[in-house]
Amino acid sequence: MEYKKIAFDVMGSDNGLIPAVDAAIKLLGEQKDLKIIFVGNETELNKALSSKKYNPDQVEIVNTTEVIEMTDGIMDIRRKKNSSMVKALELVNEGKADGITTGGATAPFIAGCHFIIKKLDGIERPGFMPVIPTLVKGKITLLLDVGANLECDPEDLVNFAIMATAYSKAVNGVKEPKVALLNIGEEKSKGLELHKQTYKLLEENKDINFVGNIESRYLANGIVDIIVTDGYTGNIALKAAEGMGKALLSEIKSAITKTLFRKLAALRLKRAFKEVRAKFDYKNHAGAILLGANGIAFKSHGSSDKIAFYATLKMTYNAIKNDVVNKVKKALAE
Repeated sequence: MEYKKIAFDVMGSDNGLIPAVDAAIKLLGEQKDLKIIFVGNETELNKALSSKKYNPDQVEIVNTTEVIEMTDGIMDIRRKKNSSMVKALELVNEGKADGITTGGATAPFIAGCHFIIKKLDGIERPGFMPVIPTLVKGKITLLLDVGANLECDPEDLVNFAIMATAYSKAVNGVKEPKVALLNIGEEKSKGLELHKQTYKLLEENKDINFVGNIESRYLANGIVDIIVTDGYTGNIALKAAEGMGKALLSEIKSAITKTLFRKLAALRLKRAFKEVRAKFDYKNHAGAILLGANGIAFKSHGSSDKIAFYATLKMTYNAIKNDVVNKVKKALAE
């Protein structure tokens, strides 16, 4: 069998490699055409895998002796050549893996993608693109950039829209993805000069189904399929949405357990509460692809647990299965 291969950097995240290994084993049990190349400390990996049940043909270990820590900077990609992050990126660059998943430090990861797997032709700045759950059943919204670049120009945002449109068609099966520009109002005249120029370019591009500006309050309403913005604003919007979602779920739990009567009533609604939590818990949508890199490169939260790593690995697998990089290349060329 020809396997789809993910190079999984299991070192450098906050919770150690156990949650990462557990998530990988779960996905391997579901996807029989998947092979995961665990990149990290071989001794620790063998110990973690010793109690697991899996098809050995679906697992490979690449031993490394160094770790890119959360406190490391972009130049540590050059200094720590035997780190798990560098080795995983090299596997993608050499064609030995079809994509990479990591929960390691963000800045070194972006630098590693830049130096090792490079950028797509015509892309000046790749962008991080996570998934936003919405109120519409079965629908998600793609948001980019959310932090790969603090500053972007209008051409970058147009490229984000082109790449995200190709991704949405390939992975999410959306025939004509609706694209919006994150702004402080819906009117065409709103925003900074960046937004006004970007609006004009998006409006003129016939390959993009541009529907206008969108305010951050509508991120989860399911109005559009793609929202483009600069990395600084996108990062703030994403973290605000994640924080509010977490706070709201916590407050609901606190409110329904205040009295015995409420607890008894909540038992009848337990399934409904569970569905809402599953839908809006960011852990279930934890991964972000670095769109514009010349390879499938996914970043999970540094604090990822089994649920979050599983979600990111599954996104990586789906991107590989749907040949995302080649479809994005084709869209950019056209």
